[in-house]
Amino acid sequence: MSMGIPAIDPYPLMFVYNLSQIMLCAYMTIEAGLLAYRNDYTFWPCNDCDFENPPLANLQWLFYVSKIWDFWDTIFIVLGKKWRQLSFLHVYHHTTVFLFCWLNTHLNFDGDIFLTIFLNTFVHTVMYTYYFICMHTKIPETGKSLPIWWKSSLTSMQLVQFITMMTHAIMVLHKGCAAPHSRVGISYLVYIFSLFVLFAQFFVSSYLKPKKKKTA
Repeated sequence: MSMGIPAIDPYPLMFVYNLSQIMLCAYMTIEAGLLAYRNDYTFWPCNDCDFENPPLANLQWLFYVSKIWDFWDTIFIVLGKKWRQLSFLHVYHHTTVFLFCWLNTHLNFDGDIFLTIFLNTFVHTVMYTYYFICMHTKIPETGKSLPIWWKSSLTSMQLVQFITMMTHAIMVLHKGCAAPHSRVGISYLVYIFSLFVLFAQFFVSSYLKPKKKKTA
């Protein structure tokens, strides 16, 4: 009888990975904020859209590349054989966000992209901080992490992020700043709405629905 391949403990790689994500995401959050301040970007759409030489070009490229780095999340799930975490939400989110970042980088972005980068990288900074804490708060007997009281607040933060991004996208489309690729802006709005629905479903099933008691 053949034996299956044992699960690999990815702790050393995850330690470095989570720290790198915290530092990278924190840097992009600060950089997006500074660029917005220097170029007078606000929540309101830009008055003059600059698609030729956007000041955020380098940051947008780094943001796009960071989504490739995010695929390590899936690799760690496979290495640890945590198949329950390999959900539709996880696969859909990581795959499509990479494709949209590629699309934005190659087709359509100007100063208004700062808000997406700022919000997303801020939330990811908090998220990877949470992951890093979970790594070091495990119960030796069970190997499970101790409950962290602000876990549900992280999902709430993601939902607020999506609402803010959808509101901003509607404003950009209404003002006509999404030209010459308005279809990208519309697709972006629909995509963010799909993420909001999926994360809202996750929030309800994880934190609002009563847990079923296990029977012997």
